[in-house]
Amino acid sequence: MPILEELRRRGHEIGLRTLAGEVEAMRSRGFDAAPISREVEALPMEDWRARTGGGKRLRALRTIRARARHDSRDLLRVLEEERPDAVLVDVLASGAIDAAAHGGGPWACYRPFPLPPFRGALRFLGIARALSSVPLHIYMSARPFASKREDRLPNVVMVGPCQWEPPGDLPAELADVEEPFVLVTTSTEFQDDGRLAEVALAALAEEPVHVVATLPAPVSRDVQSPDNATVLPFAPHTPILRRSACAITHGGMGATQKALAMGVPVCAVPFGRDQFEVARRVEASGAGNRLPVWRLKPERLRRKVREAIACRPGAERIGRAFAAAGGAAAAADAVERRLLS
Repeated sequence: MPILEELRRRGHEIGLRTLAGEVEAMRSRGFDAAPISREVEALPMEDWRARTGGGKRLRALRTIRARARHDSRDLLRVLEEERPDAVLVDVLASGAIDAAAHGGGPWACYRPFPLPPFRGALRFLGIARALSSVPLHIYMSARPFASKREDRLPNVVMVGPCQWEPPGDLPAELADVEEPFVLVTTSTEFQDDGRLAEVALAALAEEPVHVVATLPAPVSRDVQSPDNATVLPFAPHTPILRRSACAITHGGMGATQKALAMGVPVCAVPFGRDQFEVARRVEASGAGNRLPVWRLKPERLRRKVREAIACRPGAERIGRAFAAAGGAAAAADAVERRLLS
């Protein structure tokens, strides 16, 4: 959203294809929005059903491949009807990436996920070849949260998180709370991680903080709230993070970087997908720590949160680096310079 709004501010016309449930909200902000194929949304991620890391990755890959033929047809139709001057594609929409590559016009990927870790020369060469096939990656991260190797790739432009959320105030339920907050977030796309909120509430029930758990995806069980906690299906994170001592995340890139961008340290508990790499980066950058999900117990999480709170200087350093990356303006500059000039 920040990138699209910046491009529109510069005079570009924006056509947006997104989830059906987001279309009206996007139209209300002035975008020419339409839904993606129903067939894409009918293929949810089910990687959480697997018992092993390898099994989860295989299930996720199968879902992405199954979606590909539908998002490919979607974009091909748009290219034929709209004749855009440039195309910006979600990096996980693999079919749309193929369609953009064969469409003949300028195109780029936006990547709100970490690049794959580079381990070993052969793997690095393979990853580099795959990345080089995309003319431009608008990478929503920055050093030192990203690596030196990522920064050296000529078609990667790091712009920082480019976070956006609907405008909102601190929820009324929290207006009279005086203690510092600990924000707990789970994945917006279901992965059976509701246990994170349940354990966090138990772990911090006696701590001098107020736990705010936002649970956008359905959870597998009722979550009981102690006196120092508030559980909400949705709340704008920014006003909560302004008063937060720590954020407990599932390791999702969006939630984790949003906290770090505001100088809030993170305790990351990864469940799958890219979250293990994100959690590793949190710890390696000194902006917080990580707890393996198989060790997720109240006493361990409580200790990790106390340690993470002490990492605020590291989180603030990452926040300054994100701001210096340029955000939406830097992304729009890259689009204009590399795709529209």
